[in-house]
Amino acid sequence: MNRKEILTLAALIAILPPIWAVASPYLGNTVGPIALIAAGIYATNGNNFKDAHKIALGYLLGDLWSYTATIIMASTPFNADLTLFLTLAVLGFLVVIFSSKAPNFIHMPSWLAGWAIGMLTMNLDKTTPLLSLTVQIAVAMLVGVYYVGALLDKIHRIWNGKK
Repeated sequence: MNRKEILTLAALIAILPPIWAVASPYLGNTVGPIALIAAGIYATNGNNFKDAHKIALGYLLGDLWSYTATIIMASTPFNADLTLFLTLAVLGFLVVIFSSKAPNFIHMPSWLAGWAIGMLTMNLDKTTPLLSLTVQIAVAMLVGVYYVGALLDKIHRIWNGKK
């Protein structure tokens, strides 16, 4: 990257993500920083907008997987360690099978990352109702892909005279 590209990227990073950080609590989203994590995979994937939708779908599926795993683990009468192992094993197996059958629609890394992000968040936040937390996580992930990731990249490209 040349000097102009670095400075414009730095300016955009200094402006767009902090806008979300300030706005998210006012919008009822207590997990705003998840957007920054979600943007990471979008950027690591080369900022390819053509993949944004499948990355977003992967995150949403990971969030659903987190919700499902949390419900299963909270309602089992069996040994907690065995339930955790079996839940993670079965759901992880299914992620690989399902995403390999639809690679044009589902981004497996974002599904796995979304699942991990969701499980961590759900394990740490025991006060927010689970369904509300699931929706907040999904919104933050979508903000990460489309606002922090795609929009920031699009503005950066325009400012630097690129497609």
